[in-house]
Amino acid sequence: MYQALYRKWRPRTFEEVVGQEHITTTLKNEMIQGKPAHAYLLMGSRGTGKTTCAKLIAKAVNCRNPVDGSPCGQCDCCRGVDNGSLVDVVEIDAASNNGVDNIRDLREEAVFLPNIAKYRVYIIDEAHMLSVGAVNALLKIMEEPPEHVIFILATTEVHKIPATIQSRCQRFDFKRIAPEVIRDRLLFIAGQEDMTLTEEAAALIARIADGGMRDALSLLDLCWAHAHDITVETVSEAAGLVGQDYLFEIADAAGKDLEQAKAGLADAKADASEKDEAYQSALKAAQDAKDALDKAKADAVSATPEAISAAEQAVRDAQAAVDRAQTNLANANATLVDAQSKLVAAQSAKDSADSVLTAAQQNKDAADAKAAAASAAYEKAKADLAAAEAGASGPEYDTAKQKVADAEAALAAAQATQSQCESELEQAQSAAATAQTELNDAQASLSAKQQAATDAESGVNAAQSALDAANADLDAAKQANVDAIAKLDAAKQAVKDAESAKAAADVELANAKAAKDTADAAVTAAQQKVDEAQAKLDSADAQLKQGAIGFFRAMGADSAIEIIQNCTHKDYTEVGNSLDATSLDNMLAAIPYMKSINEYRKSVGLSELQVTYKLIAAAIANANYSDVKFGHSMQFDTTENLAWNYGTDPKPQWVDQEKAFFDQAVQELYGVTGLTGKDAVDFYKTHSGIESYVNQHFKVAGYPATVGHYLHVISPEIGYMGMAVCSKGTLNGWQTDSLDTANLGWAGSGWNMNPISVDEYEQNLTSYINGLKNAKSALDAAKADLASKQQAAAGAAATVQQKQDAADSAQAGVDAAKQGVADAQRAVDATKADVAAKQQGVTDAQAELDAAKSDLNAANAAVDTAKSTVQQKQVALDAANAIVTGAQIKLDSAKADTEAKQQDVMDANADLAKFFQDVADAKKAVDTAKSVHDSAVADQAEKATVLADAKQKADGTASALADAQRAVDAAKADTGVAADKLTGSQTDLEDAQSNLDILTGLAAKLAEAQQREQDAVKAVNDTKAALDAVKADAIAAESLVSAAEQAKAQADAKLSKLNSIDAGAAIASGHDVNADDALNALFAAAVETRAKVAPAKAILDEKQAAVDELQPGYNATLAAYEQAKSDRIAAEQKLSDEIARQEAEEVAKQQAAYTPKHLAGTDTAQPGSLAQTGDRAGLIGETFVIGGTSSWQPASSSIKRSAASRCKSEPGVGYRLVSNARFHGQGDRCENKGYYRCASGVPFGTSTWMCQRCKARKRLYGKGRHSGKE
Repeated sequence: MYQALYRKWRPRTFEEVVGQEHITTTLKNEMIQGKPAHAYLLMGSRGTGKTTCAKLIAKAVNCRNPVDGSPCGQCDCCRGVDNGSLVDVVEIDAASNNGVDNIRDLREEAVFLPNIAKYRVYIIDEAHMLSVGAVNALLKIMEEPPEHVIFILATTEVHKIPATIQSRCQRFDFKRIAPEVIRDRLLFIAGQEDMTLTEEAAALIARIADGGMRDALSLLDLCWAHAHDITVETVSEAAGLVGQDYLFEIADAAGKDLEQAKAGLADAKADASEKDEAYQSALKAAQDAKDALDKAKADAVSATPEAISAAEQAVRDAQAAVDRAQTNLANANATLVDAQSKLVAAQSAKDSADSVLTAAQQNKDAADAKAAAASAAYEKAKADLAAAEAGASGPEYDTAKQKVADAEAALAAAQATQSQCESELEQAQSAAATAQTELNDAQASLSAKQQAATDAESGVNAAQSALDAANADLDAAKQANVDAIAKLDAAKQAVKDAESAKAAADVELANAKAAKDTADAAVTAAQQKVDEAQAKLDSADAQLKQGAIGFFRAMGADSAIEIIQNCTHKDYTEVGNSLDATSLDNMLAAIPYMKSINEYRKSVGLSELQVTYKLIAAAIANANYSDVKFGHSMQFDTTENLAWNYGTDPKPQWVDQEKAFFDQAVQELYGVTGLTGKDAVDFYKTHSGIESYVNQHFKVAGYPATVGHYLHVISPEIGYMGMAVCSKGTLNGWQTDSLDTANLGWAGSGWNMNPISVDEYEQNLTSYINGLKNAKSALDAAKADLASKQQAAAGAAATVQQKQDAADSAQAGVDAAKQGVADAQRAVDATKADVAAKQQGVTDAQAELDAAKSDLNAANAAVDTAKSTVQQKQVALDAANAIVTGAQIKLDSAKADTEAKQQDVMDANADLAKFFQDVADAKKAVDTAKSVHDSAVADQAEKATVLADAKQKADGTASALADAQRAVDAAKADTGVAADKLTGSQTDLEDAQSNLDILTGLAAKLAEAQQREQDAVKAVNDTKAALDAVKADAIAAESLVSAAEQAKAQADAKLSKLNSIDAGAAIASGHDVNADDALNALFAAAVETRAKVAPAKAILDEKQAAVDELQPGYNATLAAYEQAKSDRIAAEQKLSDEIARQEAEEVAKQQAAYTPKHLAGTDTAQPGSLAQTGDRAGLIGETFVIGGTSSWQPASSSIKRSAASRCKSEPGVGYRLVSNARFHGQGDRCENKGYYRCASGVPFGTSTWMCQRCKARKRLYGKGRHSGKE
């Protein structure tokens, strides 16, 4: 299966990672020393090697056979990391596993030792995507990690990593890889993969990759699929580029579009918290930029324009020194070449002189021989003279004759030899002349070619200098381009940082405004509390005298006040009388009695009764009535216990005493014992005669006893109570105690509204009383709180101004940062064009250098050839001259021999002709021999002189050769000195350039810091704008929610109207002709409160639209809106209460025929009913129910309802109660086929019934059924 290039060529060792040497060197050293960190943070743009280095770290720390700090790649751990099978190395993608549960699982696993490897390594990619909870969970284990665990976090957005995480990691910043590094890597891979990739195409891919090696390899893969031979055109087509000229511009534009698209996506997905973080980051970036600016200013103190100009002049001077040193070096090289040429010429001259010396020696030797021969001939001539003088005779004549013949023959031979020698000499002289001409021509050619070589070498030096300068310019241009790109990236990052800082500043401003609004609202509230405390202080005495009325009003229990003030027997209540049941002391006195009732119910397994203010009010009214009238008031539809005593707990009367009667009766009647609670009630309901038995067999103060109070207290069906004490003692000085209760699950007339526990009721009452008594201290506390709130509000206002200034500064930073991006982009474009121009200059200079080198090589080859030719010609000339010399010597010898032979002939002839003149001739011969001898000696001396001259010339050439050698050595020494001076000058130039770079760098950093500081301020403003936009979106969403809530409220209001009959129309009009004045007043109040809702909601919408500036107004309006809703609900509840009250009146009228036993004057209980006491039994316990029926007494009829309710499943279908409805097994059936069944378990009296179709529950008297649509 084919493997993508970026996977196939993923580095296997640290050495293979390119462009990040500052990181890989550190990591290798850590691995070599065995000191890996427990946590690494790798940050940088995509494709720069973060994941690769993370895996290399995981392999290196666990490798069995590491090689110089790098993993071997062969052991089981290395292979396991590569193929993902090593369970001890875990890679986590934080983008999809960013929850706190994922990190918790990691923490639970991390404590276990590795299975195979030495370390358990967790590689968390995209670490900035971890949630806040996940980061907090990770922070703990990173603070105290196990020794066998290493964390490696990789991210492209390090600013999103909390500082607490960063501070616990060893951080490595991966830079964008240089284009030339990517290009070289691509060319290497192309060579290994047997693909054809031009250098220009590789450079284009590297530029498109924008510093990412993975992107470059992916694009190379795409181009390879497009064509095997990859050129610039191939890359353009595969990458979808429109042309190389516009490649980089379009790439940059696409990058901007991508950034804008990403920014748009981020804006669409980001919420207010992200904008808050961005705003905070922008503020920090602005501060960091300011700090960096201050540091850059401090660092750049020495980088003044004068210092930079001086440094530039120093660079120019150093460059001039380098140029002079290069010229001196060139001159020294030329001198060396000339000295070497002279050395060759001196060597040739010496060789020639040595040849001449050899020939001269040969001539000298020949002259010596000739002189010796002449001397011998001279001696012989003298001997002949002596012999001639001795006289010659006949035999001597013959001898002389023969001597003439021999001499003539010898002369002929000598003449022939002389002619041959003359011919040989002529030929040798001709050859020597030709050799001399050829030598002269070769030497002239050598000189010309040496000059050409010198000129070519000068051209090479000039071309090399031009190339070096072009390369330096190109490197400077590339560095400028890299710096410009880095500044562009930094400027872009500065924009992001500044925008984040701006967003953070806006959040802080919004928070400050919210805090100020809160503080202002707190001041308003505190002022209101002061006013209220003052009012409370003013009215505390009046409220104390109002007793229960004031308490109920403070609790918002208006219905309870209505009961006391408007009940049937309201005249028996004396508000302000300290002995009245409305007094606060008597209300406190009733609380222990209620607790006693609950303690007993709890002891027998029953639920404790809760308190409602309406039942408390009913008990107060009943206690005041019964203090005067010996009996029940019968003014409420509640169940009531009464007791008269001397201020003691009535529980012993109602429970202890009557329980004893009950237990004895049950035991005597049925032999049953131990009944308590619900069991006692259930037994009583199923066994008749118990109450009659008690009436007949037990007496209390002389009156028949009862168990009704006891059964009432332990009834499981009651859930709510109210109790009151009246201590006026109108009847015999007794205290009157009244306990009123209501059944569970029955709304009735609202007796069960807002129930609370006895303890909560006691706390509310006590707090109310203490509040009235402590009104002065409450006022002082409220004033102190007001002063504190005012001071806090002033501080909040100052904070708002500070945050506003910070936000404005951040906005300026954002604007400056964006301007910096534009300037940096223009700088990148300019440096990019400059790089292209400098690259062309390098190409041209390289071509010129190559041509100059080619010319120099050719010239040097020609010089070498010419030198060889000169040497050959010189050797030939020397040889020819030697041949000429030899031939001349041979000719001279031959001439001398001829002359000698001629003389011999002459002598012989003379001897023969003048035999007798032998003596004279001998003398003449002696003279001739002497002359020859003298001539030979002279010639010998001449040849000795020639030999001495040759020796002197040979010695001179040797001296010249030595001088030439010394000149060459001196020239070489001069060349070394010139080279050393050039090196020193170049070092001075580099030092000067370095100093200039430092100064210009400091100046550039200062300018960059200034720009970044402006960019950061602008970023703050931009992030503030982004935060405002998010808030606007939130406001819009809240408006939609508010609109939906309003629509729902309108729908609820409409549904409420549908659930009523005449009430809906009356609420709409504020009046109903069929209602009395009280009901119409409630209708009008409902209309008024409803009218408040719409303005309150309108104000809410208006305030919500300006929530940042009008938060206090918004809160107040919202409170008004909620209060309006509460008022509406309360008004509707009052309406419901009034309807229930009128219904109760109708019930009372319908049940008027019933008369309680004690009022009828009979002591006999009715069969089938619960026990009831006679009217002179002290009413020590009577169970009383509206209409006279008990909770378990079946009803023979029901009553009509004037107001109908709606069926929930079919709102158009209503029901009403009709009379004379008989009970049957499955309940009555309505027109929509829904049956009512009893849901309370006791289908008697006042019970809960539920429709089996719509599940609606109703509290009914007797039974009811649907009777039509109303």
